[in-house]
Amino acid sequence: MSGNEPTKRPRSEDEEVDTSREQLAHDTPPSKKSRPTEASSSTPSASSSAPQPQATPTLLPPQQRQVSLPIPRKDLGFFGAEVLDDVVRTIGEFLFEHCHYENVEIEAKLGILTDLSTRSRIELPVRNEVVLTPQNRPAWYRFSSDMTLAQHAHFNRVLNERFKRLSVKEAKEHISYAHTKEVDQFYQGGPDGKVRVTRDQSTNKVIENGTVKKERIADLDVYSPRNPFDFRVSVNVEVPKPLPTGTVSHERHKDRVSYRHHNFKIDLTQVKTMNSAKSGPSQQQHNYSRMRPVGGDPSQELTHELEIEFVDAGALVHERKVRLSGGNSNGAPDRFMDVVGSFVNNIRGLLVRGQIPQQQFHGQGHHPAQHPPNPQMGQ
Repeated sequence: MSGNEPTKRPRSEDEEVDTSREQLAHDTPPSKKSRPTEASSSTPSASSSAPQPQATPTLLPPQQRQVSLPIPRKDLGFFGAEVLDDVVRTIGEFLFEHCHYENVEIEAKLGILTDLSTRSRIELPVRNEVVLTPQNRPAWYRFSSDMTLAQHAHFNRVLNERFKRLSVKEAKEHISYAHTKEVDQFYQGGPDGKVRVTRDQSTNKVIENGTVKKERIADLDVYSPRNPFDFRVSVNVEVPKPLPTGTVSHERHKDRVSYRHHNFKIDLTQVKTMNSAKSGPSQQQHNYSRMRPVGGDPSQELTHELEIEFVDAGALVHERKVRLSGGNSNGAPDRFMDVVGSFVNNIRGLLVRGQIPQQQFHGQGHHPAQHPPNPQMGQ
């Protein structure tokens, strides 16, 4: 070592202790002030060079410590992307294939898939929701969109309660309620075939866009063994027609409560089908919900239905066009599957609420009236 180099003094044990204390002060949360280091001895040291005992740091109780936890992140797995729900994807593919028609109607109805041989709900060796392959002929099951009186009343309560909660948080243009009573009259034999005319029950006037010919495009059935109901997704076309002349073959009297939320509308409906005197008793196949009161008029068919539909199916049609064109003009991708996912999520929201608490309903010998969420909210 040269004489011009400064001589390095070896670090004392005290200095090493102080360094560790300094580090401890840096690790303390900002809101907690570190205390100055003091010797733990109660008497003065006889010599300044004598080593001093270390001070034990004071730790706060666990409930008073400010612990900075890492923000949990969504683990996308090995491939770094979410895999789309298989049922949603299948329904999306079905709608993508069939929703491009003009005047298209897209809806889903809750009901029961019934085995025609056993006359009871189908049983498949699965534990969760599955999409059934469209049937070949002859069909081995049928879909019944009926429910019991108790189930109808239960859903009325559930939907009213949910509407009240959403009405507090959502803008009025996003959510609304309506209670309507209408009559569907069906005409057959004219040049347009079977035409439906819908009239307001109180005024007998034809409602707006109330004369149509409904054409079925396709159905997709979904079995949901974990829930009381299955569901059917349907694509139909409602073609406007002029008011027909001739004889009404049958009528459907509908007492309906509707809950609209954004671009979806939930309809809970009591339907009484009245057949004409010429046609005789109802020719409809018996549904298997066993909800009808005994001794009813055989010329009347009473059902209770729950469905959800797009208010404007054109929104989904638009996203389909965007997908076919490769994206929006600004480069953003289409939202087709997002919209389908919202549709399916609403359906599942109804399915999981289909079980009736036993204490809510005692007996099925009467028809419960449909009540609005609030007297001021009914229209």
